[in-house]
Amino acid sequence: MFLATDNQGVTIFLTCLFIVLTLGIGFLLVRLIKKNVEHFREEDDVLADNILPKTQLVKEINKYIKKIGSFGAATLIYLDIDDFTDMNEIFGHKAGDEILRTVAVRILKELPYRASVCRYKNDEFLIFIKNEDNREAVDKLCNNILKEINKPIAIQLGDYINLTASIGVCFYPQAGIEFKELIHNLELSTYVSKRNGGNKLTNYYATLSDDELQNIEYYKEIKNAIHRKEFVLYYQPIIDLENHVIFGAEALMRWNHPTQGVLSPEKFINIMEQSGDIRWVGEWGIENMIRCQQDLLEKHPEMPMVFSLNLSTKQLVNVELANNLIDIARRYNVDPKTIMFEINDFIVYEKIGTIKTNVLKLKDFGFKIAVDGFVLDGYSVQTIQRSPIDVIKLGRSFLTNIDSNYTKERLLDILNEFAKENNHQILAEGIENPEAAVYVKKHGVGVGSGYYFSKPLSVNEFTEYVSQLKMKEQLAEISELEDKEI
Repeated sequence: MFLATDNQGVTIFLTCLFIVLTLGIGFLLVRLIKKNVEHFREEDDVLADNILPKTQLVKEINKYIKKIGSFGAATLIYLDIDDFTDMNEIFGHKAGDEILRTVAVRILKELPYRASVCRYKNDEFLIFIKNEDNREAVDKLCNNILKEINKPIAIQLGDYINLTASIGVCFYPQAGIEFKELIHNLELSTYVSKRNGGNKLTNYYATLSDDELQNIEYYKEIKNAIHRKEFVLYYQPIIDLENHVIFGAEALMRWNHPTQGVLSPEKFINIMEQSGDIRWVGEWGIENMIRCQQDLLEKHPEMPMVFSLNLSTKQLVNVELANNLIDIARRYNVDPKTIMFEINDFIVYEKIGTIKTNVLKLKDFGFKIAVDGFVLDGYSVQTIQRSPIDVIKLGRSFLTNIDSNYTKERLLDILNEFAKENNHQILAEGIENPEAAVYVKKHGVGVGSGYYFSKPLSVNEFTEYVSQLKMKEQLAEISELEDKEI
């Protein structure tokens, strides 16, 4: 009996030992496989000979810092290709990798023998130079690198592109004594170069963190604001001056900031473009705009209003933009003819294939396409005749000096003739007084918007505006002024 019990105990012990050994070996295998996968991934990131893997360069920097302490010197350079995401969207990732290889070779060409470089992130490079703290020499090196990157790069189909880069520079030990601190200050310096238009270098200085604190915080705040749904749409009414009804509304993005109140796009849109969050805006915007439109149609089915939304160049280079917007419209079963997308830079339409494809897809689906901020001059009038547009939105400059606008009036006559022949509509923005409204109506522009009719309104305010037909008073004033002129 005792012998049987002992045998059972031995069996249980051996079983447990087998399980522990199996799990241990399995864990080691997983670690080994993971390490090898990470190694191969890192090898894939190496774009050219003498471009180190990221982990190797980081180890080299840490080893150097530990060896020399605070008695040595070194330079770290961070290089970020400007708008490289757009290049990937336009030409594809394969071409993007070839572009990066060319950039890597050009960087290596300029570096001194004691410098090391790695691809730190997707389109960002980290350069480390031992025993170097000569600011003048480093500035010269960085400017030479920028010049090399600026040279044309051959891409598919025999085309060429010109790149720019943003560079941040810091010196050890002045900018920090640990790698984590150094890389933070490098990224901050590079951000300043990028924010100032790119193709620049910025040297880190002691108060840079304080000077740029608000902008860096904006990066973080915008991410949180998206999750907290602090962004909202305001609506500026567009009025049909001929038929005395509401034509529709332009949707305008606002940030309902928890401490600063309602902020206009000028306060945040540039940072959203730099961070890539601008791509989120298009889908978020159309979805919220359609919901507002459908709520109003339930209350006022007799008013099939057109709602418009601006699309920036940054959004239009997203290859999935048109498909995503069309999918949203289908999901809500919206009539595409009641949705208008405004594009303010039609010059790029013919030059960038992705933009052209997106615009044509949107138009083919049935959305209205508008050119925003149209400048009334001979070149623009000719250019617009080659574009797939439905609405021409005259810029505010059209309504300056309306008493001496003879040249513009002649161009407007040509534009009106073109619009009638091609079933296009002309819309005037920036109507600030009844005289301006009468002027545009007199010259064949039957649709307009501006602060004379209303400032941009919240959803509730716009619903009230539509329900109470608040533009009637202004339209009566316009009619009275027209009668006096007659």
